[in-house]
Amino acid sequence: MLTIKLPYETENMTDLDLLRKQYSNVVRFSFNRFKEGHNQKDIRKLCKELNNIDELNSWFIQCAIKEGEGIYNKKEEKVIFGSRKHFYRRIKGLISKEEIKSYRLLPLSIQGEETKMGNRSFKLDIIENNEIIFKISREKHIKLKLPKLRKNYIKLLYNLERINDIKQNIKGLTYSVRLNENFIYLTFETPKINYKPVETRYIGIDLNPNEIGISIKDGEKILECRNYVLNIKENNHDKVLYELFEISKSIEKIFKKWNCKFIFVEDLTIKSKQHGKGKKFNKMINNQWIRNKFINNLEKRINIYGGKLFKVNPAYSSFIGNLVYNYNDAVNASLEIGRRGYEVIIKKNKKFYPEINLVKDQWKEYLTSDVNSWKEFFNKIKNLKLRYRISLDKKFKVLRQKSIISRIDYYYYPI
Repeated sequence: MLTIKLPYETENMTDLDLLRKQYSNVVRFSFNRFKEGHNQKDIRKLCKELNNIDELNSWFIQCAIKEGEGIYNKKEEKVIFGSRKHFYRRIKGLISKEEIKSYRLLPLSIQGEETKMGNRSFKLDIIENNEIIFKISREKHIKLKLPKLRKNYIKLLYNLERINDIKQNIKGLTYSVRLNENFIYLTFETPKINYKPVETRYIGIDLNPNEIGISIKDGEKILECRNYVLNIKENNHDKVLYELFEISKSIEKIFKKWNCKFIFVEDLTIKSKQHGKGKKFNKMINNQWIRNKFINNLEKRINIYGGKLFKVNPAYSSFIGNLVYNYNDAVNASLEIGRRGYEVIIKKNKKFYPEINLVKDQWKEYLTSDVNSWKEFFNKIKNLKLRYRISLDKKFKVLRQKSIISRIDYYYYPI
């Protein structure tokens, strides 16, 4: 078993202190009843008659009874709650009555359950928000904010969170929690995710303010293509972030489904002047869209499976993609980004651009003798004012992810 100790911060320390006080009362009560010869069943009934434990649900009470039994089973001659040291300090008047009461507060000790996503009272939300949710009741949840995690903790906790995701598994990996006023302790077996990636499989991603195109390939073979459409509203930060994280989760599932090894995404440093789109476009890209959070979240998810994410120079990727492939603009660009990343970063050859003669037949008439590079070809098409971007064909729509917060459409291209 492995135990990780983490400091935390919360705005609800008063609530936690009250819980610990009531929990400690049940532990001491149970310990004394075990000394009198009662069993667990008897003590559960007796606890129903206790006053001032209304903040404790039935599971908290059961955990407190188990802790009282554990203390009793140690068979110590005399148990002093709060430690002998502080007990004698109080007798000598070195500490106050209030201080000895605080020392007598026990940490909350909540056991885990395999069929309750590892632990029914705690939810790991570390990948997205770096916090742990303490579910006191159906209505009342407390957020425990964590500091920046050490690298060796990150992988363990991310794996533990994904294993205990109800959408991924019916049963989780049990973990127990101890919580005092400063630290949270997670105890669990080292989580293992069985994943065997295919070294030649990868995902290319094209990022845009209101849509994300992805393509999955095995070497040069296309396996699957999707286009996600975000329903963005101005100045709705939470909604945009929620949609991006939902797409990140979806891409993780695709990554796992095809046993991919790599993800290649645009290395974007966008300025409005470069695109001539003005301040509104710049705001959508750099402020509202929060692309860095999306990329970081996705990288955390695939690292769990030993996957690697690389950023790729996107120069002319949309232009090349649309002239070579037959999907929509974002997917076509993702195919070029994926090809470029795999060829240059993984295979380490110099095929940053594909052969220019790979363009579709309808564009070959413009490949005249004055065109010797993709840059020259781009300038020629631009000067001729020809439209090269392929719009989204909505006949491929197969899913709408909808909730109170958001709605995400994605379009699936059968291969």
